[in-house]
Amino acid sequence: MTTVSSTQATYWGEGGEYGPFIVQTDGEWAGWPDFGQVQRYFRVKAKLSPQEFAAIYGRETKPDGSPISLRQVLRMELENEVPMDMNRRKLIARLLNIPSMLFGLATLEQVTLRPHPEVAGASLATGYTALPRVVADTAKYQSNIRTLLTLHHTSQAQSEFIKITADIQDLVSLESQARGDLQYHIRELLFSYYLLAAKVVRDQRDFSLSYHYANQAVRVAKATGDPDLIATAFYTRGATYLEWGRNGTLVQGVFHVQIDKISNATRDFEQAKVAAEHTEKSLHPQIVGLINISLSRAYAIHALNMDEKVPTLAMTLLDEAEEKAGQQSIDDPYERHLVTGSLTGFVKGEYYNGKARNLTIAGRPAAALKELATLESLRQGAIGKHLTRNQIWLDIVAADVFMGLEQFEEATKRAKNALLAARDINSVAKFACIVDIHGRLLQSTYKAEPDVEELGDIIHETIQIQ
Repeated sequence: MTTVSSTQATYWGEGGEYGPFIVQTDGEWAGWPDFGQVQRYFRVKAKLSPQEFAAIYGRETKPDGSPISLRQVLRMELENEVPMDMNRRKLIARLLNIPSMLFGLATLEQVTLRPHPEVAGASLATGYTALPRVVADTAKYQSNIRTLLTLHHTSQAQSEFIKITADIQDLVSLESQARGDLQYHIRELLFSYYLLAAKVVRDQRDFSLSYHYANQAVRVAKATGDPDLIATAFYTRGATYLEWGRNGTLVQGVFHVQIDKISNATRDFEQAKVAAEHTEKSLHPQIVGLINISLSRAYAIHALNMDEKVPTLAMTLLDEAEEKAGQQSIDDPYERHLVTGSLTGFVKGEYYNGKARNLTIAGRPAAALKELATLESLRQGAIGKHLTRNQIWLDIVAADVFMGLEQFEEATKRAKNALLAARDINSVAKFACIVDIHGRLLQSTYKAEPDVEELGDIIHETIQIQ
């Protein structure tokens, strides 16, 4: 996975197949790619260390066949001191399988990719006698997605959904025109938009549309071949199925489980776990932790609704998830979103939140209360008060735990706190969770209490506002 942050990333070759490489600005090679960057790119691609390249290059160029110095290799790559002699340059191109046009053996032609070009399907190929210098201005989309992700996590992004879909259309058009490295970069951006779109409409309980965007994320992730992106895509689609199955249908104010959706969620989580199978790469531990938490929940819900005992594996997955929390931290929020499907990643707060929810579902509210106490202690740290959605989930999870313990007064209090915050960010999905809690309160011995009635009044008031 690569992320590009330059204002106008310059790619090279047909459709931007190679790069990005910076443009040389001085001397006779002004306008060409930095040949040192090109050499390093293809050396890494060939899985050769600088020492290994020094050895094979020395065998071809020195009378005694001894390696050139490591310092000479670094000067070539970091200071662009690639040999001026064309025979030496051709040799390097042959040893590293570098297209000769990237090493100055062609003429230059500039191509600018734009969304929705006037001449659809126009070929960008110029053969091997010219090197297309392809410029795609993706800075706008990089800036937009970062802003939109923050907006979604701290408030709500529904009001910006037209912008989200417009950017998706632009990126789909650019994806069809691009090739190679540029296409990968555009697909990575497009993938990030599909993940966000899936979550925004899921929050509005439009589960079929959320599935559509999550499914597109799966398509794009598979096209990149990146195991982390593939795992995150399946995890996101599974999360949509899981919420659809558990929270998609309200019957007399209480959720009714759709077991087929739970089965689909289980399938997607299991596929996510094996995304790196048959590759040399391991999945990032944080996405593995998130998958384990969700898969544990899916197993528990499925078993209980089939009148079966919660499988031991569901509890084992919870234990395995704990060691993944906070591992290999990712500093950049955008990259965390790509790798984990979450702007916050899988931190300790997310683990205790998920474990408390799962233990409540499994009918172990006392154990869930212990996890909740730990979670509350992290309220100022790992969760962060600025992340409104996390705070709402904390109160919803707490309300569920206290419902299981039959501490109805505290459950009602937490549900009310969650409701007021959910109303502020117009979270339909979280509102539905609170309606479910209220429905269960009305079936309890606490149903006639004034605070339950007050909670119902706020719910009805909210429905009228919507």
